[in-house]
Amino acid sequence: MDSKKRSSTEAEGSKERGLVHVWQAGSFSITPERLPGWGGKTVLQAALGVKHGVLLTEDGEVYSFGTLPWRSEPTEICPSSPVLENALIGQYVVTVATGSFHSGAVTESGVVYMWGENAAGQCAVANQQYVPEPNPVSISDSETSPLLAVRILQLACGEEHTLALSISREIWAWGTGCQLGLITTTFPVTKPQKVEHLAGRVVLQVACGAFHSLALVQCLPSQDLKPVPERCNQCSQLLITMTDKEDHVIISDSHCCPLGVTLSESQAENHASTAISPSAETLDSQGEVFENTPVANDPPVAAELNVGGVQTMSGDAISSQQNITGTTEISSARNVPSYPDTQAVNEYLQKLSDHSIKEDSENGEKPVAPQVPTKFMNVFLELNCMSFSLVTLKC
Repeated sequence: MDSKKRSSTEAEGSKERGLVHVWQAGSFSITPERLPGWGGKTVLQAALGVKHGVLLTEDGEVYSFGTLPWRSEPTEICPSSPVLENALIGQYVVTVATGSFHSGAVTESGVVYMWGENAAGQCAVANQQYVPEPNPVSISDSETSPLLAVRILQLACGEEHTLALSISREIWAWGTGCQLGLITTTFPVTKPQKVEHLAGRVVLQVACGAFHSLALVQCLPSQDLKPVPERCNQCSQLLITMTDKEDHVIISDSHCCPLGVTLSESQAENHASTAISPSAETLDSQGEVFENTPVANDPPVAAELNVGGVQTMSGDAISSQQNITGTTEISSARNVPSYPDTQAVNEYLQKLSDHSIKEDSENGEKPVAPQVPTKFMNVFLELNCMSFSLVTLKC
C-alpha cells in the first residue's frame, strides 16, 4: 500500500511540474494564478521583462506573452495567450533571456537569436527600431584566421544592452552604454565585441541589470597572489615608488639593489680561509720536512736566528713553545713583516763562519772548512719557500 501511494503521489507531482503561475502589481489577489491560455506543455525556464515574458518548453520551443509592441500583427501586440515564436521552429533552444523590452534565445549549437525593441542596438541590428521576430546574431572572433563563429553558452539582457558568454568563457557585448564594458564611445554597438578587460580570465556567469552588468570570474590560484615585499631584503629600499609629475602619478617597481648579492656566512668564511691560509696538506708536508732533518751528535740547544725582524726557534725551544700552545698558528699575510732576501741571509751566514775561523786560529787549532748548521739551512729553506706567513710547527 505504501509503495502504491508513493507512486501515485509522484505521478500527480509530475503532472504539476513545469506549470506556469503569474501574479502582477495592482492585483487584489495575492495568490499566484495559472497563466491564461497556457496549455499543458512543461516549461523548463521562464524570463521576464518590464511588460512581457518568454517561456522555454522541454521540447526546445519558445513562447512569448504579455505586451509585445514589436510584433507585426495587431492581434499579437497584446495576445490573450502565449505566442509561439515560429522563427525558432526547427531550432532546439537551450536557454532564454529577456531585457526590459527585448528577448534572446540560445540554441544547442551555440547560435544567438534576438528580437524586440532595438532603438539602442540591443538586438544587434543597425538602423531598426524593432525586430519583430527572432533574428540570428553573427558573432565571430576577428583574432582568428579564418574567422570562426563563436559558440555561446549563456545570454543576459539589460534595458539597452546584451551580454553573451562564449564556450571559451569570454564575454561579448552589444547595445549602448558603458555597461557594455567595451573600450569605445561610439554607440550603438550593433556588431558584438569582445570585452577585453576580462581577457585571459575564466568567466563563469554573466548577469545584467537595467543599466549595469556583472561577471562572475574564477578566482586565481593562491600561488599567484603572493604578497609583494615592501622593501628590498638587501638594502631595505622601497621596491615600489611613486613620483608626482604635474597632473600624473608615476608608479615604478623597478629596483636595482646597490649591494648586489650578499654571501652567506659559511660562504664568506670559506672564501676568507682560501684567500689567506694555505691548505692543511701543504702545512703538514712542510712540517714533516722541517722536523725530519735532525743533526747527528748535535746537542739539543735553543738556537735563535734573528733576521729582518723575524724570529725562528729550533730544537727544544720549538718543543717547549709547541707544548705550551699545542696548536699550529698561522698568521695573516698582511701582519707578517717582510722576509730578508737570499743575499742578506748569505751575508749573515758568512759572517758567522768568519767569526768561527778566527776563534780557531787564535786557539792554535787547524782551520777547517766552514759548515753551516743543518738546522739553520732548514730555516733558510723555510724562509725561501714560505714567504706568505709565519708558521710555528708541532714537534
